[in-house]
Amino acid sequence: GHRVEVASEDELGRLASTFNSMCQSLQAARRELIRQERISTIGRMAGSIVHDLRNPLAAIYGGAEMLVDTDLSPPQVRRLAASLYKASRRIQELLQDLVNVSRGKTAPAEACRLKDVVLAAVETLQSAADAQGVSIIVNAAEEIELPLERARVERVFFNLIGNALEVMPDGGAVRVAAKIEGDSALISVEDTGPGVAPQIRDQLFQPFVTLGKKGGLGLGLALSRQTILDHGGDLWVESEPGRGALFWIRLPLRREPAAASVEEQGKFHV
Repeated sequence: GHRVEVASEDELGRLASTFNSMCQSLQAARRELIRQERISTIGRMAGSIVHDLRNPLAAIYGGAEMLVDTDLSPPQVRRLAASLYKASRRIQELLQDLVNVSRGKTAPAEACRLKDVVLAAVETLQSAADAQGVSIIVNAAEEIELPLERARVERVFFNLIGNALEVMPDGGAVRVAAKIEGDSALISVEDTGPGVAPQIRDQLFQPFVTLGKKGGLGLGLALSRQTILDHGGDLWVESEPGRGALFWIRLPLRREPAAASVEEQGKFHV
């Protein structure tokens, strides 16, 4: 740190000593702030990961309990095994996604029909939507085919539609539409929920920023936007309170080199 040499005990010397003492205090305060921020970051990350893991772990626990305590028929066992497989796969994909993001790794892209990817995400959430009285409408042209890391992009739609369901417990609608515009596919995910508060809209895609949900999810949208950036596209939101949320995704029809990270991009479309 910066220190001033104390060459005498006169007024200038006392001033230099005071300055040095202030510098030491500021450095100690800075170190303490850094320590507290690291602890706070670990806590927020842990809360977000726990939130993402809770549902699939509950499905595994409940399914295992049924296998132990209930005399099930073979068809029931097969259905339960499929549910357990899906839940464990969800956990594995989530953990691998976090590892890949932390290491900056991406998987090879494969040609995918966009509508199939969206419908796969919808299928996972359909029972929850039906229970809440939420209709999910998909209007995507059959011919839209893109080079995608399928599992990651499927989770983008899972996150966006899942977020919409969380803010519409008493019913509503989610509409997913897609069209070709130039050399890109332009996709919209729109809901009839309460919308995004202006005070968090500009920070919505930063880690640990939530939509005010009880569970404290704060990584889904950040990871979703990074996935789209890695595909050479972009993800942004348009929303007014009381008028629902409208998320836009633009993806190139041909795969470009990996885009910069969220931090390097430093800007959002809003």
